[in-house]
Amino acid sequence: MTAENVTGLLKLYIWNVRLGISRSMAYRFDFVIGLITSVLFSGTAPFLQYIFFTQTKGYPGWNLEQILLFQGLLLLWLGLRQMLFGNVLDVAYGLVRKGDFDRLLVKPYPPLGVLLCSGFNLKGIGATLSGCALTAYALYGLELVPSVGQVALFLFSLLCSIFFYMGVTTLLCTIVIMLVQIGRVEELVERVLGFGDYPINIYPRMLKQLFLTVFPFAIWAYVPSQALLDRMDSGIVTAAIGCFAVFGFSVWIWNRSLNKYTSAGG
Repeated sequence: MTAENVTGLLKLYIWNVRLGISRSMAYRFDFVIGLITSVLFSGTAPFLQYIFFTQTKGYPGWNLEQILLFQGLLLLWLGLRQMLFGNVLDVAYGLVRKGDFDRLLVKPYPPLGVLLCSGFNLKGIGATLSGCALTAYALYGLELVPSVGQVALFLFSLLCSIFFYMGVTTLLCTIVIMLVQIGRVEELVERVLGFGDYPINIYPRMLKQLFLTVFPFAIWAYVPSQALLDRMDSGIVTAAIGCFAVFGFSVWIWNRSLNKYTSAGG
């Protein structure tokens, strides 16, 4: 992929963002109600964590303020990934079912890039705002002022998270163009991704290493929270390698599957 292609895809993504915002603003009342519902729903997870910590011994190595920071970063990530890539699979479904995917193959940009650039979904803003607010509250409660290095590690982990999720989304899109209908596969993947919703300290050592390497779910909330708490170790290196490896593997699988693609439309 050339620098010109990257620039073009960025412009395409910005255009899709503007289009998505315009569509949402066309039904402002529906958007506001959805936003309020999203914010309220996002608050259930931190509330449940509060109940859990007050009624049990909690998670080993975490106090209540620290786990609220973890939850805030998790909400922030879940909101960001929905905003960035929430519509990708729906777009892929529509293109393949109607036989319109063929049009992407003759465009000047890579088909995968065009798909990923069509993923913006403004509905994720509720969880994003809730995550930002909870993270700020947790940092205030912990009396933490992150250093430049800690912020840099946090941003790097966020970048790795984006590449990892792009890899997962690419694999799902590959299944779509090969099978047209993936059935329960998407639900199964979401269940597996749910392992990243908890601190990896609670898992056995083998799973902990697995979630820092081959399936680096820890990069979503555990690694950035450790960075902001100044408890970072070499885990961020292995997790980063795992993220880029998953993305690279997914792109390789995608490119191979394009050679076997047959139109699903008439």
